[in-house]
Amino acid sequence: MKDVDRLKDLLQYRISNELFYNENLIEIKNPEVRQLFSQFRDDEMRDIINLQQKIERLNAKPYIVSKLFPIKPRM
Repeated sequence: MKDVDRLKDLLQYRISNELFYNENLIEIKNPEVRQLFSQFRDDEMRDIINLQQKIERLNAKPYIVSKLFPIKPRM
């Protein structure tokens, strides 16, 4: 399994968590629990954005600099 595939799986998991928090925030009446769920949802949202950016970077074409100076040394 490729790194991109693992990140996509993790992204789907994070999105489902965020949906869970959103759906339950509608029903929650207790302000403390509501605040806690809001924080959890916001944390998930930040993770989703970070994962999306990582996936985009992995799928992007390499820049010319990375072709000239590869990370792994040639043997």
